[in-house]
Amino acid sequence: MTANQFSRKEIVIAYIKILRLVNGLVAGAAAAFGVVLSFPDGITLTAADYITVVLVIVAGMFVSCQAMIFNDIADREEDAINAPHRPIPTGKISVKAAKIYGFIFVGLALGTALAIDFFRGLYGLSFATALIFGGSLVLYDFKLKKLGFWGNLTIGINVLALFLYGSLHSFLVFKEIPGFKFAWIPIVVGVAAGSGNVGREIIKGLPDIEGDREAGVRTIAVKYGPKITAIIASLFLWVLISGGFTAIFLGLNYLASGIAGYVLVLPIATFLAIAILFNQKPKWAYTTKEILLILYLVFLLLFIIDKIIFLIIGV
Repeated sequence: MTANQFSRKEIVIAYIKILRLVNGLVAGAAAAFGVVLSFPDGITLTAADYITVVLVIVAGMFVSCQAMIFNDIADREEDAINAPHRPIPTGKISVKAAKIYGFIFVGLALGTALAIDFFRGLYGLSFATALIFGGSLVLYDFKLKKLGFWGNLTIGINVLALFLYGSLHSFLVFKEIPGFKFAWIPIVVGVAAGSGNVGREIIKGLPDIEGDREAGVRTIAVKYGPKITAIIASLFLWVLISGGFTAIFLGLNYLASGIAGYVLVLPIATFLAIAILFNQKPKWAYTTKEILLILYLVFLLLFIIDKIIFLIIGV
């Protein structure tokens, strides 16, 4: 089918769907988490601080969006089997149009990152992070994904890099403040989040076994089957859960994130880590990876909001 067989509304929706904006918001929130959690206690937030947080979230979203577009280009043959409803297999977006769309977001990501560097005097840290992060994700889309676990590990390392970026950002901005030290808490959380994303990527392979095997993608699910895949994924999720408890324990001043973490986020994550051991059916695997994404977003945003409120009221 060709694009002119669809209505304008259908095509617009396809261009929005291919971005997978929730993924982008999670990426932006991860970088912003590192920035905000590294803010020194006792400082007075300025307009520049708020603008920076917004720009960091936007830059992270743009990098994620370009990666999602190139992912759909690279996976178009597998998606024709695993996910024929996606924009490229349906013909709502052509491969040529998708490539142009992807490079537009590359420009937006690098431009926003460059703006952050000029705005905060960061010596190119944001630009380099966006370039390396975006480049490695595109490499994953076209090459590393076919390696299975090593491709999954690439995603985990990229997630950790977002948290590291946030800590480095705040260190460069506030290093002249007496007594200020490099913040390691976001890195600890980043390791946990990276592990959780490796687990999520492994789970993503469960619904795609047929298409991945056909395309020669050596995922853990293809190589070892659903049961072993579930056990390995669950182990990575337990690292995520442990990191979440650590983050809450170290951030006891942050009431909302602590309550929500103990009552909502971590119990659900624990349930998912156990449930995947008993149910590896495609529909449940897909549901699990989608719920995990929402949990990441809720957890990160709660901590960001809590820290900002903490700094504003000076508790």
